[in-house]
Amino acid sequence: MNTLHKRILLAAQVAFVCMFLIIIAGAVVRTTGSGMGCPDWPKCFGYFIPPTSPEQVYLIDGNSYQANHLIIHNDTLWKVHQDFVYSGENFWNQQHNNTAFFTKYPKHNYAEFTVTHTWVEYVNRLLTGILGIPIILLFVLTFIQFIKERKPANFLFALIAITMILFEAWLGKLVVDENLKTSSISLHMVGTLGIIVSLLLILHRNSTYSTFVVSKRSRNFVLAFFILHMIQLLMGTQVREQVDLLLGNGIHRDDVVSNVYWIFKVHRSFSIIIVLLAFGIYLEQRKRQLKNTLFTLLYFILGIEALAGIGLAYYGLPHFLQPTHLVLSTALFAISLAILVRSKIQSA
Repeated sequence: MNTLHKRILLAAQVAFVCMFLIIIAGAVVRTTGSGMGCPDWPKCFGYFIPPTSPEQVYLIDGNSYQANHLIIHNDTLWKVHQDFVYSGENFWNQQHNNTAFFTKYPKHNYAEFTVTHTWVEYVNRLLTGILGIPIILLFVLTFIQFIKERKPANFLFALIAITMILFEAWLGKLVVDENLKTSSISLHMVGTLGIIVSLLLILHRNSTYSTFVVSKRSRNFVLAFFILHMIQLLMGTQVREQVDLLLGNGIHRDDVVSNVYWIFKVHRSFSIIIVLLAFGIYLEQRKRQLKNTLFTLLYFILGIEALAGIGLAYYGLPHFLQPTHLVLSTALFAISLAILVRSKIQSA
């Protein structure tokens, strides 16, 4: 393996780790309800470093406020156009119709500030920005490899990854502008899976791991597991949309499951098929006496994910289980794809 291949491999490994950190951060954002912690994008209340106290956001007598920051007053979000010092309601009554000072924020009506929510969302954005660094580096390195070695596959996968990152960034802006429109949130998962697939394929093509032989039957089981689990994962985003809507409408967490629509029941029943496929993979693996860490990880993580799903369904959607369930499900997607790309069918 030459130096260029080693650098490509390292960049892909760092990007892959960052991707899962972002998935964890995004799940925490959803679970804590921090998605609108920053009501604008890419800044946060107009700041590059988010505010740390209500005095920076709410109008307080004697405080100064700077142009291009966002403030909250009378349960409304305003954009500041000129620096000013707030001197009480008389000042507000005189100036709030003067568009030279501030105007109502035009993109949505969300007007709340909580330090925790703001910083949870900011960390999520920060991690996404950090992911862009190894992805850009990967794009440059694979382009150099394409020029030098005339091998376009790595460059193509890196191009897909950087395109998906840009798509995710645009979608993040759209989500904030539309005050967390649920359909936009689900599209985030599609972009995430696209990035994971691209990075895994680059890792496979540049790693020193050897392939392993499996039977055609085992390969078919794994392929079916991968496809059906991907469908299950996407159905899970639809379930999460409905959960968010119900919680937003005042339904208590203990009552959400009984009020969610039919797709939850399909999602729950579909898990039985996933487990049966994993059992089929295990039987084939045992029959062929095939030992590989990826299969062990698959069974272990599937078991924990199943327990997390049971906990969510029957114990009132505990907060900590929501991000756990999502991260484990995404890990299963990655592991089953890794088995597919690293295995080859035993010749007759």
